[in-house]
Amino acid sequence: MRPLEELIAEAARAEVRLDVEAAAVRTASAATIDGLFHVPLLALTIVTIVRARHTSLPTSDVATWTLGTLSRHFEALRLSKSHLRWSVLLRRRCADALVFLETSQLIAVQEGPPRTLKLTLNGREFIRKASAGTDETGVLARQLARAHQSVARAGLELL
Repeated sequence: MRPLEELIAEAARAEVRLDVEAAAVRTASAATIDGLFHVPLLALTIVTIVRARHTSLPTSDVATWTLGTLSRHFEALRLSKSHLRWSVLLRRRCADALVFLETSQLIAVQEGPPRTLKLTLNGREFIRKASAGTDETGVLARQLARAHQSVARAGLELL
């Protein structure tokens, strides 16, 4: 049983009743996921993924790999991953992150039918410096790299 289910079962045994509005629950659960949609976090995750892959990453797979990596890193996202997989907002924000990365010349999008991502020299230098840092960005970059390795080894869970 999950911890929340255990808490609910224990409350039921103790005959504790909570009156919580459904709208409040939806608002609270949405607020915890909003951090996922910040373009800088998505951009750092995408750069980390592209750096770690031995093969090119098609742009059509960016949102899936990004969600897989972030849900491996952030425990709270694992419960809502199946809903986020189809999120239009996540895909749009990943596209925004790609535009940002391409504009800042950290990633190049290869033209052709399988549009794929490639790190530029600036991108390699950026992620190398970010990963080597001792600040929060460095720690996050290293943790995202570990999360992506874990996802790559285990494979993406499809539904």
